Amino acid sequence: MTSIELKKLEDTSDVVSNATTLNENENVCVNIIAENKEQKLNDVHIKKVGGGGPDEPKFIPMLITFISVLFFTVLNECVATVMYTDLVHDLNKNLTTIQWVTTAFVLVLAIGMVFSSYTAKHLYLRTIFFTAVIFFVSGSFMCVIAHSFIVLLIGRLIQGVGTALLMPQISNVIVIMSPRDRIGFYNGISMLVIISGSALGPTISGLITKFLGWRYVFALLIPIPLIGGIAGYWTIGNIIEQDDTKLDILSVILAILGYGGISFGLGNSGDYGFSSPLVYVPIIIGVISLLSFFIWENHCQNPIVNMKSLGRPIFYLNVFLSTFDDAILIGWLAILPFVIQNYLGQNSLISGLALLPGGVLNASLNIVGGKIYDSSRFKYGPVGIGLILIAGIFLFIMCVVDGVKLWVIMLGYAVSNIGLPIVGSVYSTAAMTCVPPQSTPHAAAIFHSFFQLFSALSSAVYIALLNNFNDVPFNSSKDPLINGSSVCFLLTIIICSVTVVIGIIWSIVYFKDHDNNGNLKKKK
Repeated sequence: MTSIELKKLEDTSDVVSNATTLNENENVCVNIIAENKEQKLNDVHIKKVGGGGPDEPKFIPMLITFISVLFFTVLNECVATVMYTDLVHDLNKNLTTIQWVTTAFVLVLAIGMVFSSYTAKHLYLRTIFFTAVIFFVSGSFMCVIAHSFIVLLIGRLIQGVGTALLMPQISNVIVIMSPRDRIGFYNGISMLVIISGSALGPTISGLITKFLGWRYVFALLIPIPLIGGIAGYWTIGNIIEQDDTKLDILSVILAILGYGGISFGLGNSGDYGFSSPLVYVPIIIGVISLLSFFIWENHCQNPIVNMKSLGRPIFYLNVFLSTFDDAILIGWLAILPFVIQNYLGQNSLISGLALLPGGVLNASLNIVGGKIYDSSRFKYGPVGIGLILIAGIFLFIMCVVDGVKLWVIMLGYAVSNIGLPIVGSVYSTAAMTCVPPQSTPHAAAIFHSFFQLFSALSSAVYIALLNNFNDVPFNSSKDPLINGSSVCFLLTIIICSVTVVIGIIWSIVYFKDHDNNGNLKKKK
């Protein structure tokens, strides 16, 4: 709601107020006074709705507060990968059990983000923000004091609730409040926080784990979000109009079974293999439930996610291209630290530092990706996918010839992190800006839930492949970790080969009829 519209409402309120003083009929006067009071109450609510862009006084402070807290919540998603070896030793659990501290966290994110559109429409943004901070800080504290796997897992689940509440709201803030011609730039900032937080997590975690211990990693996550939560009292406003629709129970059940079933099945794949009923039965139930969920959302009276306004192919295709390729980063972050530590014999500090150059590249290029979108939309998105493909081919070949060294992993990871920011910023912005403004919370729910779902699947699948291929016919190495790694990079090649072809075709088809600003070309 712009300041001009607010002014009109205030002028209308004054007219109604004057009318009450001139009316001599007592009953009519009472009615108008009541109407005037109701109008004033509405004004109070409407003034909380933003949308003025950077000229809106609260936009920049709100954005800074959000990203300062969000960075640490996303950083938390990947800090556990580097400490897997330490957790296996300290908690006396095997790797496939320990990896649930990441898989379970991402599972909660995927489920929680489906409901983010409902919470955005029924809870004020301030309420969501403060609740998210409380959950995240409380969960982090539990992880600090955890002396058993179950306590650590519960702490991670609580952290996941806080992150699930917070992460989708950054998209709502940017899409609703930023100017249209710079939305790519501001979304690039948000993707910088989300992707670089994931990329830098292992490095920061490795440094702290080496010199202080893994508990201090979680302690690091507490101060800034706590300070941001306090600052939010003055900087966070309410920007989404509320409604009073009821929660559809069947939608809730199908969403939990869908996202939960798939992630639970893949989480068990490392222990039991894909032929076990504990793996394929939950996956089948999850896939059926997830498909049923999206079909039901098109027909139920009170959908959690309103699919009817998201039916344009551009939205779903861009979500697919962004989330599928971004999830590769999560899969690599799950296996590379383990390979560095257990195959190359390096400690957690070295494994973290080895991934630092890639993390820095990722962080610095997200805004560049946003500027690419502002100038040419998603036309050059396939270039980013191509760079990930090149990195995957390079690492696959080095595994096949048994030439995996520390510099090889550093180089391959760095090249992939040149492409990933372009893919993430360009395609995610294209997805979020192609729907009507009132549908932004629903678009954010779909995008972020699929991002987390594919991340959970990627983490579980890559670790399962790493641990279940002791021997492969095309490798000269006899080491199980290298053989498993080669299969992981082969999967990366397959995914990127498919998505780069789809991306090229999509760019050709779309920009045949649209200019670089996304406007239809004039027919000659």
